[in-house]
Amino acid sequence: MRITSLSDTHAQRGTLRAGTRSGHGALLLLCAGLLLAPSAWAAKITYKVEGLKGELKDNVTAYLNGLPTYQDRQFRAARDRIQEAVSQGLQATGYYQPKIEIIRQRETPSKVVIKVEKGEPVIVTSLDVLLRGDAGQDEAYSRLLDDLPLKEGEVLHHGKYESIKSSLGNLGLARGYFDARLRKSQVKVLTDKNEAQILIVYDSGQRYRYGEIRYQATPEAVSLIRPLVTIHSGEPYQALTLADMSQDISSTRLFRESEIRPLVSEAEDGVVPMQVTLTPRDKHEIEVGLGFSTDEGPRMSGSWEKPWINRHGHRLKTDLKISQPQAELSLDYQIPVGNPLQDYYSVLAGFKHEDYKDTRSDLSTIGIHRWKKRPDGWDRDVFVRALYEDYVQGEDAGNSLLLLPGVSWSRLRIRGNLVPEWGDRQQLLVEVSDTHWGSDMNFVRTWGRTKWLRTLGDNHRFLLRGEQGAIIGDSFAQVPSSLRFFTGGDQTVRGFSYESISPRDSEGRLLGARYMSAASLEYDYRFSNSWLGALFVDGGTATNDYSEAWKIGTGAGVRWVTPIGMVRLDLAVGISEDDKPLRLHFALGPDL
Repeated sequence: MRITSLSDTHAQRGTLRAGTRSGHGALLLLCAGLLLAPSAWAAKITYKVEGLKGELKDNVTAYLNGLPTYQDRQFRAARDRIQEAVSQGLQATGYYQPKIEIIRQRETPSKVVIKVEKGEPVIVTSLDVLLRGDAGQDEAYSRLLDDLPLKEGEVLHHGKYESIKSSLGNLGLARGYFDARLRKSQVKVLTDKNEAQILIVYDSGQRYRYGEIRYQATPEAVSLIRPLVTIHSGEPYQALTLADMSQDISSTRLFRESEIRPLVSEAEDGVVPMQVTLTPRDKHEIEVGLGFSTDEGPRMSGSWEKPWINRHGHRLKTDLKISQPQAELSLDYQIPVGNPLQDYYSVLAGFKHEDYKDTRSDLSTIGIHRWKKRPDGWDRDVFVRALYEDYVQGEDAGNSLLLLPGVSWSRLRIRGNLVPEWGDRQQLLVEVSDTHWGSDMNFVRTWGRTKWLRTLGDNHRFLLRGEQGAIIGDSFAQVPSSLRFFTGGDQTVRGFSYESISPRDSEGRLLGARYMSAASLEYDYRFSNSWLGALFVDGGTATNDYSEAWKIGTGAGVRWVTPIGMVRLDLAVGISEDDKPLRLHFALGPDL
């Protein structure tokens, strides 16, 4: 037993001595790891460039940022790389003989100060761009050469030199020079003279022409878009024409995808086949939405659309809109005639219930419209619509059956994206009711609106709006509520609630008016890409004889530019009123 015990004891002691040696080894490994880990004892080198500004400084900084991450203990080894990066950044912008001093601060060795004297720039003394092939007779290339970003007598700039080469190639692809090549491109720098000589030889080859137009689509789809196909076999290739054509096809909203592309791999003898691929939209599409405005409060909307009713391209869309003051259901059946974007019939029908303030109305309508739209001109809508309305408007109540032929014109011109810099919108409507064709009364109703947007400099925007409406004819008391004029609200006179400006009866209830006039002037200042401030003054009236004073509202607001449109928030006061009412207006949508 003792022998066993002695054996156990020796084993335990041996184990203890081995564990002690292992502990010492682990400690040594830990210390070695800490010594070898640069991040444990060294800091990353940072750079400060002095003596340069603007593009020169930005370019040198970009080259320095492209270097590997160095620790301060690696400074001596990295010094030449740092100097080379600074030289390359300067040469890219035309400075080949700088004086560069690299200083390492004693107090903080990781901070490196680079003092630069840029020296004299290299000047372009000759710039020759030689065109070979059909591009030599192409006016587009002539315009490109007249407007090069780099010219003789200017400081050499390698970025602009590369831009010239890219522009030649991009224009070639856009205009059908599919065999184009840069045969020679060189920059010869004479550092002793601070001069540069540039030579570019561009061989465009022949310009390709449209060949056979192939379709991957149903026969019905091909037949429908033929009026939109603006390219013809034998014409010179032009990418801009294809882009416009593709945009027009997409705008029909009949296709989920549309693609127009040249089959370059099948091109022969300067002729390239074209392929048009069309994927129809789903048979049924449903959308729902929620919104809010200070005029109507919360609102809900929904739509159901059937893009393809039959092989002739007929389409059907129904819309439902519900808000606190009204509910509306509408149906639009469109029948294309020729160009489906510009010429079509539209059969419109709908029902609208309104119960707002002093108006209660149930309106049913049906009509046929003949649209002719012109992208660069006036859109025209010639229509005949039947209207039946049961209404209560203040002390006036009744029902009317009207048959209204009419015409409307509209035009929108705009430049800019989410924040337009220039534009105008014109709208005019004339419709007539007469007992000779079955209406309950005789009258002519007209309405028009004009909006103008102009910009001064980069940040100052001015918006001007005018609106006028009139009803000329029989007893006004028989005119239904939906045709009478009201004003006030986000889109007319801010500082007053929605359609609250109108003549009133003996009990102060709104009656609506024969005439309405409104005008607005707004100044916007752009603080940033996403924010604008606004100052405005609005004025307007709805009247039967213009004996009342105009209502005037003025105030200030902000505009927030979002990807889905401009959000407008305005605080306005009705300065024409004794109690000076204050009202907050919120809206989402475009200026025009």
